[in-house]
Amino acid sequence: MKKSSLIAVVLLVLSGSYMGCHAGIWRVNNQLETDKSQRIFSELSPLNDDADVFPGDTIHLEGSPVRYNNFNCSKRLVIIGPGYFLTENPETQARAEEATISSIRFNPGSEGSLVMGVVFDYTSSSGIFVATNNITIQRCYMRGGVTITDQTGIRVFQNYMLGEVGGYTSSTVYSDVVVRNNLFIGGGFNTQSGSFSICENNVFTGNNITISAASFRNNIITNANANVSITSGSAQNNLAAGGQLGSENGNMAADANSLFVESGSTDGQYQLAQNSPARGAGFDGVDAGAFGGDSGYRLSGLPPIPLVYDLRVDDSGNLETGVGIQIKVKSNP
Repeated sequence: MKKSSLIAVVLLVLSGSYMGCHAGIWRVNNQLETDKSQRIFSELSPLNDDADVFPGDTIHLEGSPVRYNNFNCSKRLVIIGPGYFLTENPETQARAEEATISSIRFNPGSEGSLVMGVVFDYTSSSGIFVATNNITIQRCYMRGGVTITDQTGIRVFQNYMLGEVGGYTSSTVYSDVVVRNNLFIGGGFNTQSGSFSICENNVFTGNNITISAASFRNNIITNANANVSITSGSAQNNLAAGGQLGSENGNMAADANSLFVESGSTDGQYQLAQNSPARGAGFDGVDAGAFGGDSGYRLSGLPPIPLVYDLRVDDSGNLETGVGIQIKVKSNP
């Protein structure tokens, strides 16, 4: 059995016991042929129309050297990839290939869907287009952003994002959008005409930040020269390198060079330094920034399921002794 296939089998067993037996579990791997008897599809698109894939089923989108085709989702699914920056952080995945796709569009019928641990490499526009309610985007690496139409119940948690979360047009109105514990790296950020319900514990490094949110707190703005416009009834306990948010309601100016560890992985470098002024500076004494709060950012976007982070298989064996296999597994919060 190939090492990659062995890892997949182990993960299916572990994730099945972790998630229970209430929903089906499928593999998607574009390096394999579709074989429903083995619960394998080669692409995401057939899942929409296949009668054996039920709403609520879990899809393991496996790492591959080849990008997956775009997906228009019209069925409630849980899509789980392996994460990102897998060679940069310790104890991530034994098989360090990312699951990359340009974009997913969530259409009516997909309400309640969740996507996590996937790399979206569409840079000229948004990697995720949300055209229905109650969608969760969690622990993904997005080289673009998230576009929302007139929807409600959108959750954007623990992502590493080079784009923004905003409305489709300047007249788009959305509601009950919660944005927490994300790293928004570079570029601008504009919520357009919509307003977040909650925008908390994020890091913004861009030069133009325009956000409307009922609650805007525990965030860090690292660019001292950024143009910042925050419209909020509750802008509290934020840190801005240029002091753009003033000093009332727990807001403060902070030297960007003192906030984070001096080195680390692409996402790990945004962990707070030991003496960071952001430690305990958030509302109710939590740490400000993406790693603070009850559901802090997770390095590499690792999904909250048991992970095989080390697998060693002997090159040879025999009928008497078999083949030696060593597997290291950890649970991931």
